[in-house]
Amino acid sequence: MGPGRALLPLLLACWAAAQDAPGSARAVAFQDCPVDLFFVLDTSESVALRLKPYGALVDKVKAFTKRFIDNLRDRYYRCDRNLVWNAGALHYSDEVEIISPLTPMPADRDALKAKVDAVKYFGKGTYTDCAIKKGLEELLVGGSHLKENKYLIVVTDGHPLEGYKEPCGGLEDAVNEAKHLGVKVFSVAITPDHLEPRLSIIATDHTYRRNFTAADWGQSRDAEEIITQTIDTIVDMIVRSPGRGPCGGDPAAPARGPPGPRGDPGYEVSGRTPPCRQRMEHSPAHTALRPEPLVPGTRRAPRRLS
Repeated sequence: MGPGRALLPLLLACWAAAQDAPGSARAVAFQDCPVDLFFVLDTSESVALRLKPYGALVDKVKAFTKRFIDNLRDRYYRCDRNLVWNAGALHYSDEVEIISPLTPMPADRDALKAKVDAVKYFGKGTYTDCAIKKGLEELLVGGSHLKENKYLIVVTDGHPLEGYKEPCGGLEDAVNEAKHLGVKVFSVAITPDHLEPRLSIIATDHTYRRNFTAADWGQSRDAEEIITQTIDTIVDMIVRSPGRGPCGGDPAAPARGPPGPRGDPGYEVSGRTPPCRQRMEHSPAHTALRPEPLVPGTRRAPRRLS
């Protein structure tokens, strides 16, 4: 055996040990049925400085994101598959800052929420096209190998900086790239005074836009209900996506039932016929198909099929 072939098992063993290392912050890639979710949060001037006290709308966006993260719970599917979540986030203005790459939920839930809570707004221009493309990069580099299980949640008011040129190819180019890669994009508004036409462009289609709202300046009960409904609807859309969910099973399936009774013990003694074969050989069907004994010097007539 050559030195290269002898080294291969050792490398595979080391790789497996690294994947199973306790406390690892790596996103779940192959176990169960992973879904990758990446938040793209607008902390530009049009959001941060829209209302006084300055930064209050950004705080609402952060609160929405943390509530959403709390709703990312594992779900059981038939055939012993479990939907598990990887989540990450960035925020942007005229620059993009990664809050956290994709990390497994619920193991890193508290750490991700703490990083979101520590975000300080930029308060400058709005380069949403650059932010979406950076989010796509994070989804492709980390997390699952299943591209159909990757989602962006873009939280913005849709306002660009007046008179500026989008430096990363434009909003439509970024959205078309997401569609080409199979990544679905939810568009979530920051109200009041959001630009609906640009929010509609961001969404994969109208079902990914609806009236989703992450932050509303109103303190009414209706505003809170709309935000809660936004989170519940998006999670439900992902879990029950076409094809009976991203795991290919039924998310409404009941929990796995108790194990059935043990089967008959096997037989390993050579020369002994198992009872199942004895029963089969003495069954009427098997006897009817058994050929008649052949008398020496005669020929067996062909059997007619009735």
